[in-house]
Amino acid sequence: MQKVVYSITKVNSEEKLKGVGYLVEGNLMIPAKSGKGNPYIKVFENVTKSCKPKENGEKGYAGYVTVGYTDVPIFVPKDNNYKILDYIETTYYVWYKPIKE
Repeated sequence: MQKVVYSITKVNSEEKLKGVGYLVEGNLMIPAKSGKGNPYIKVFENVTKSCKPKENGEKGYAGYVTVGYTDVPIFVPKDNNYKILDYIETTYYVWYKPIKE
């Protein structure tokens, strides 16, 4: 388990997450809160395979990670109801840098 600082940005969005997380078996694990405020651990799989060392003397690793979600409820205003999508993918730009404890 390697402690890292990270920055995660949803592609085509201003939404950004940053903080301290852990690399475990190639996956980035970060603390998160649900819409109801309950804490949980969010896992970005295969981050070490997707992220490469930064160029131009910058420190850290960066790359794009695609996360698939199944059975996603989407609100349809026209019907004033929710529709369930079987599968949807979201791409994130991930940067991380290992830190010493």
